[in-house]
Amino acid sequence: MENIRKQNTEQIQLIIIDGASKDQTLKIIRENDSMIDFFLSEPDKGVYDAMNKGIKYAKGDWVLFLGADDLLEQGFNHMLKELKSPNTIYYGMVDVGGTIYKDAYSDYRLSKLNICHQTILYPITVFNKYKYDLNFPIFADWVLNIQCWTDACFKFEYKPHLVSKFGIEGISSTVTDVAFEQQRSSIIFKYFGLVTWLRFNFRMLKQKLFQTSRKPN
Repeated sequence: MENIRKQNTEQIQLIIIDGASKDQTLKIIRENDSMIDFFLSEPDKGVYDAMNKGIKYAKGDWVLFLGADDLLEQGFNHMLKELKSPNTIYYGMVDVGGTIYKDAYSDYRLSKLNICHQTILYPITVFNKYKYDLNFPIFADWVLNIQCWTDACFKFEYKPHLVSKFGIEGISSTVTDVAFEQQRSSIIFKYFGLVTWLRFNFRMLKQKLFQTSRKPN
């Protein structure tokens, strides 16, 4: 909350969706009530269910999602000045445990590595068409990014601003999305086609062979 307070809050609608927390979360929220535009606390089906709920209350033209342990960086305000096209998904750099993930993505890079949603500003029009798929409890944002990447209605545009710091102790860093891993190859083939699918599977095969060669006999 203190981190968000330091931003250009006149341009921000702050929506908080809480999953019926039993710790000090509600106390902290009440202490910062003056800067919150909408707050909801109730049981949910996971982080993406909460994000889908939050979208319903968004009144602005752009949406950025932060988890409770994520932080905005100075580049966030620079990124706000880049928002021009209502059909463009803008993304920048993100700090993940001290490693800065940067540079523009390609089909193949997105098949290997997700774009952290903490560094993405989505036009609200994305969510008029898509919602987060709750069948993927950890990587529904990855599936959404792939869907949008190949959707002719939208384009992604990279801007070299450090937008956020990703909290590495959240659920996405500690739990495996079994459903996503089971369907990942077919998702890549469906949205990216044969060439990217072949490159991805060749890379996975090399990794598997490398890991096997390192195992003690």
